[in-house]
Amino acid sequence: LYDTGKKYGLQAWQFIFDVLTFTLATGEAEFADSAKNTLEGIRMLKQKFPESFTTLGLSNVSFGLPASARKVVNSVFLYHALKAGLDTVIINARDVIPYPEIDEQQKKLAEDLIFNKHTNALAELITHFEGAKAVATGSAKRVEVDPSWPADKRSYFRVVNRLKEGIEDDVVQAIADRVKGVKLVRQEGRLVLKAPTKETAHEAAVETLNEVLLPAMKEVGDKFGAGELILPFVLKSAECMKAAVAELEKYLIRQEGVSKGKLVLCTVYGDVHDIGKNLVKTIFVNNGYTVYDLGKQVPMQKILEKINEVNADAVGLSALLVSTSKQMQYFIEHARQNDMKVPVLCGGAAINSNYINRIAKAEGIYGSGVFYCKTAFDGLRVMNKLMSPERKQFVGEWHQKLEKWDERQTVAPDQSGLPHSSIKPVEPPVTPHINKPVRIEPSLVNLDEVWKYLNRKSLFVLQWGMRGKGDSDPDALKLFNEWKERVIKEKLFEPRAVYGYYRCHNLTPHQGGTGRLAVDLANGKQLVFEFPRSSKDKHLCLADYFGKDDVVAFQTVTVGNRVTEIIDKWNKRDMYTDAYYLHGLAVETAEAMAEWINAKIRDELKIGNKRGLRYSWGYPSCPDISQHHLVWQILDPAKSGMTLTESGQIVPDQSTAALVVHHPKAEYFVL
Repeated sequence: LYDTGKKYGLQAWQFIFDVLTFTLATGEAEFADSAKNTLEGIRMLKQKFPESFTTLGLSNVSFGLPASARKVVNSVFLYHALKAGLDTVIINARDVIPYPEIDEQQKKLAEDLIFNKHTNALAELITHFEGAKAVATGSAKRVEVDPSWPADKRSYFRVVNRLKEGIEDDVVQAIADRVKGVKLVRQEGRLVLKAPTKETAHEAAVETLNEVLLPAMKEVGDKFGAGELILPFVLKSAECMKAAVAELEKYLIRQEGVSKGKLVLCTVYGDVHDIGKNLVKTIFVNNGYTVYDLGKQVPMQKILEKINEVNADAVGLSALLVSTSKQMQYFIEHARQNDMKVPVLCGGAAINSNYINRIAKAEGIYGSGVFYCKTAFDGLRVMNKLMSPERKQFVGEWHQKLEKWDERQTVAPDQSGLPHSSIKPVEPPVTPHINKPVRIEPSLVNLDEVWKYLNRKSLFVLQWGMRGKGDSDPDALKLFNEWKERVIKEKLFEPRAVYGYYRCHNLTPHQGGTGRLAVDLANGKQLVFEFPRSSKDKHLCLADYFGKDDVVAFQTVTVGNRVTEIIDKWNKRDMYTDAYYLHGLAVETAEAMAEWINAKIRDELKIGNKRGLRYSWGYPSCPDISQHHLVWQILDPAKSGMTLTESGQIVPDQSTAALVVHHPKAEYFVL
């Protein structure tokens, strides 16, 4: 199946394998190992096809069990499936309990059944849930620090469980417990250490960092990697860690003395996105590394200068877009040509392991290593290896894997040979005005109205990392409502929009090939957009939806520059969680703004809500974001605070641009 799909042009990431599972409720020996086999099947698929995806109708595993038992079995099975590499799951999110919140006895009963540990596993589980009338709940347990615990345990527990209040005193006590002849006094409500010498206090502080705080953050990272913690919880732990380290640093003779290594970090030139980079910085700093954050849109020369200036142990490069990820390739080429010795860590939504392997291997393998880091914690694991005695072995193993790696190439079809689609133009709608950009300022935007268009599931799951939360989950909705209230009260958003209608002309040759759409400007000039044609059966192209004399709508929206400034300020103040939540809401509010304007355009054109599809650049139908420069000549969004980078990215990044197609048969398609 995989080979056949590849033969016809499918990329590895376009495959989703359904691994299937059977119910464990029958008691039949034939199916006793079925759940275990499903988990093994997931591992096998991810090993053989690492760039492809897996899915599973998970609740089949518990079909026929008591309702309360199903909830526990499903949740435990989901946890182990995620550990095995499962990418997507078909399940009612309301029926999932976070793994750490499941009663230990119920967890053991479920795992005994799932892994077929003994012949009585099914009977014991049913007896527990039916005989004892047990009820599975997802209520979070209140965790508290026991004052009788040793200071080391209290400090560790606070970081892992996100209990920031009181962590400073516990850290000072943990340092004091390592020093003989120490005095502890309370000044301005805080414990202060009076050690015999600065050197003894320094040594005790370093021990506390290495033996207590760093292992605590490692546990947080391990739990996140295992799917037991959501990202906002990780950031809360990072805030605790930051407070603990800030207190600990008062007793260090020099801060750099405890650094595990130095990382130069940035978002590459032309890329304005930095939420992922900021997360990497937070995780690395709170694990003992010194991070030199150069920000976003950083030219190569500045990166090279900083590497030399600080004698960096590694460099971290982040990119969100395919177009800007080429900067990674340019950096590796320069590093290879100049025989640089610095390892490179690469991450971001635009790249995958194939891309990084390709640029690392081209023209000879880059000796110091180029490592693909899917998550911040992947990057941390790589950095830990690079700074350990195992570095030589680690890089050597990477070399061996890369030497064996051989990418399967798929040749893109020649656009000139692709035939025209069967789409026929339709009568254009009547526009309320033409060649006249309409500007909507913040005073005209009702955010409560805009938020009706917000995709709550995307906000909760993709932006806020709340795994297993549906769009009507009460906890998620409570958080959403709190943030909406805060945004309005503190005036965190400055929403603006520009849209307009323009005459256009399809200049695409009748035989097909690349689509061309000319747009008339008020000054008599024309701008021509070129759109690629799909190689799929319909051979769709955006230009095909327009006639020789037609109309097209363009729109741009933003939530404003202020929110970017606030997010940067909060990150500098170690308010990582608040910054994370605000960024996620800003991104989804920009999308909701785009839907709101899209609805306004549909209403003004009187085409109903089933017409008027919105196409944004950077997506398959119109991938070239450099065409934003043409849109800016048409609408001039700069007057509304939206500017462009050289490559065509919008600043601020919580903004969107699109063209609206009125054709009734318009659809989204891939190339």
